[in-house]
Formats: sequence, structure tokens, C-alpha cells
Amino acid sequence: MKNKILSLSIVSIAALALTSLPAAVAATSSSDFSTEPDKSMAAAHESFLKGDMQKASASIDKAAASVKKESEKVDASAKKGVKDAGDELDKLGQSVKSGAVKSDDELKKTFAHVDNELAKAWHATAEESMKAGKDATNALKKAGESLSAAAKWSGTELKKGAQSAVNAAKKVGEGVKAGGEDVKKWFQHIGDGIKDVERKL
Repeated sequence: MKNKILSLSIVSIAALALTSLPAAVAATSSSDFSTEPDKSMAAAHESFLKGDMQKASASIDKAAASVKKESEKVDASAKKGVKDAGDELDKLGQSVKSGAVKSDDELKKTFAHVDNELAKAWHATAEESMKAGKDATNALKKAGESLSAAAKWSGTELKKGAQSAVNAAKKVGEGVKAGGEDVKKWFQHIGDGIKDVERKL
């Protein structure tokens, strides 16, 4: 009987330990992100939490390279912000490798800032497309993806308007057609979301 009670209490303790895993770990698993650079940033975060600094640093380097590539695709007015974000990731990767980073908060803060810079850059690119009478939905979709990731990293909940704009822009990328008024509305809401997240960084 004693043994039965003992084994039951061990099972209960194990179950409790599993359910009380930090929400932050669950919130930033790589399965939450389907695109670069967030896939690499999430992989870096997971490696960091496991104490594998070499692997974490390598994933951050991969994310930095991806961000720098993005700087070639955004509007000229936004290139510098994206390049600077890539440099910020380079510095973080070196600090992680040398063991100077002690808390994953530093990672999440940098990742949120990088994603918000990407969101701003793609939002500016969408604005230029709209001014030129071109289709801005792809740039808005990318701005929305980056905004959503920045919100996740910073633990910010997007307001209803921004969240529905992000969701709607994503569906356009999957073949749904959008009218000019819809695009203007999403542009406004995603822009508001970017400002909201930035205030918390």
C-alpha cells in the first residue's frame, strides 16, 4: 500500500512539474513560427534554455543572415532599420557564444525589437506600393507576420483591429482577393499594432 501511495505521489509531482513549465517556453517553440528569421530565433531560444550556447549562437547567426537578406527586399527608406536589426542579432549571437547573456529575457527583447523593425519596414514598403498604385497585399502580409512575431516575443497581446488585419492579410496570401478599402483598413490597423508593440519594447 505504501508503495502504491508513493508511486502515485511521484506521478502527481511529475504531472505538476509538466503543467507548470514556464509559459514563455511554450509560447516561443519553433512550431509557433513558420517563416525565417523567426524559425531560427525560436530554435536559438530553445537551445539557450537547454544550455547549448554554441547551437543557440549558430541559430542567431542564421537569423541575422536572414534579416540582412530582407533588407534587400524592402523599400529604400526602410533598409537601414532592417540592416541595423541584423547587426543587433550579430552582436547578440557573439554575446551568447561568449556566455555573456545570462537570461533568455535578453534574447526575447532583441527578437521582439528585430521583428518590430521588420514589421515597420514591410509596412513602409506597403505604403510605397499603395502610393504607386501597386498591389500592397504581399508587403502587408509580411508586415503582419513580423508584427505577430514581435507581439509573441514581447508578451504583448495585439488589439482586436491589428489581430484581425494580420489574419486577413495572411488569407490574401493564400489566394483570397482583397479590395482597396480592405487593404487601407489593414494598413491602418497593422500600423497601429506596430506602434503598440514598440511602446512596450
